Amino acid sequence: MTPAVPEASLTALMQFLAEMALLCMGGQNPMTKEPLPANPAMARFYVDLLSVLKAKTEGLRTEAETAQLDEILYQLRMRVMDLKPAAESPAAPKS
Repeated sequence: MTPAVPEASLTALMQFLAEMALLCMGGQNPMTKEPLPANPAMARFYVDLLSVLKAKTEGLRTEAETAQLDEILYQLRMRVMDLKPAAESPAAPKS
């Protein structure tokens, strides 16, 4: 039996981007249930995408969608602040 595909909607898009951000924060692989390594740069990318979505849909969302998007962004921003900065390129060896 094939699982039902959710309806394509703004809410579904917000949830998808939020789930991707959470996975990049070191979530669990949904297929294997193994922990995933954190990728702070990608987590921030997905949060930034949600921010762009918020800006580009201003005035077009319902009150419920706006409240949901605000809550998602708030929760993700609180979690992303706890992440360590993305590893930068290794320093050049001292001569």
